[in-house]
Amino acid sequence: MSGVPRLVRRSLPARGARRAALLGTALLGLGLVVVAPATAQATTITVGVAGPSCRGATTSSVAAAVAAAAPGAVITVCPGIYTGTVVISKPLTLHGAQHGVDARGGRTNLAKESIIDGGGAAGIQITGTTSGVTVDGFTIRNSGTDAQEHDGIEAFSGGSGFNFLNNVVTQTTYGINMSSLGTPGSTVARNRFDTNNRSGSRGGSGVFICCGPGNNLSITDNLFTGNNSAAVNTAGDGNRPSTGLKIQRNQSIDDATFAVVVNAMGASVSDNVVQRTTRATVAVGSALYIGGGTTGVQITRNTVSGGAATGIRVTNAFGPVNNSLVVSGNRIVGRSDGIRLTGQTSGSINTNDVAQSTDVGILLDKDNAGVTVNGNKVAGSKVLDCQDVSTGSRTAGTADTWTANLGVRAQPRGLCGIR
Repeated sequence: MSGVPRLVRRSLPARGARRAALLGTALLGLGLVVVAPATAQATTITVGVAGPSCRGATTSSVAAAVAAAAPGAVITVCPGIYTGTVVISKPLTLHGAQHGVDARGGRTNLAKESIIDGGGAAGIQITGTTSGVTVDGFTIRNSGTDAQEHDGIEAFSGGSGFNFLNNVVTQTTYGINMSSLGTPGSTVARNRFDTNNRSGSRGGSGVFICCGPGNNLSITDNLFTGNNSAAVNTAGDGNRPSTGLKIQRNQSIDDATFAVVVNAMGASVSDNVVQRTTRATVAVGSALYIGGGTTGVQITRNTVSGGAATGIRVTNAFGPVNNSLVVSGNRIVGRSDGIRLTGQTSGSINTNDVAQSTDVGILLDKDNAGVTVNGNKVAGSKVLDCQDVSTGSRTAGTADTWTANLGVRAQPRGLCGIR
């Protein structure tokens, strides 16, 4: 029957069947009741139009297969277009036709893709506190409209243990809108997030952490392009900061902002490549924006090139003052300000390489105090290489400490200089 998996019953060999029958007769003679083992549900279900290219299909509906599957089942989806929202309320593994195939390159032949088309609604919706869901190897598209927010994958109700891998996610409000309680951890890897801008200015993010923390969440080795708010936004929950969050080795091309980092403790944002090209059409924001409510966040070894606005911008616009922020070993070329801090009372800016800023290379606004700026190389800035507008008893009459920085022009003098 369509939509219902075939039941699996293991048959005994003829000799084994006779022995079982004799054993049953003996037990009945002793007044014991023999109960046949329950028939188990299938642990693998194939979805698609049955044929040479989709062998063993028992239903053409992903939603029906999910509804019928036992917890822990694997659902394999053949190439094709599957329209409507897939609602998941139990641990499952969904394998598209491209499962295990990196979505960042190639994957342009839609005939070879398993396509979840939300038809304006959510693509995949993981409900309640459901945990342990894997979605691997799909194209997920067409979620959200100009008037209504809907996401490619929604998983923000309190679960964990998610693995969203090797998917192309495009034309949604938020590509993946999720939280993760962290036991076990969750992974978003080797996906391509392309122009997720539905619902106007409210959309525009590849991965959005919503309604809870992103604990032990790894967002690694993804490609983001053309998202008009941010590739990654860690908004989360101000009362439950994300712990163990990693945003690493991603590539961002022509997103307004690569990462908005707020409400996080000990997060690592490292080894990402952020590029703006002459073809960029989305609004321009800072490449990396640390917006408040963070403690011990490490912004390290990222490469930022091209585009207007600041390379790395640090404020308290969306939360309490950031504590113990480290911005280290980054390469920033051709932004307005390379690195700019506002309202910080701690943190270190060290060993960064900032070049060709159209305004100031490293800028500390007047309300900073207690920041350490050490060992940076700043060159080719149009206005100033180093500037600190604060006043105090530290370096050159500022409220911050500047040591061993290389540059040509500084205000006040003494913040950086040529050896």
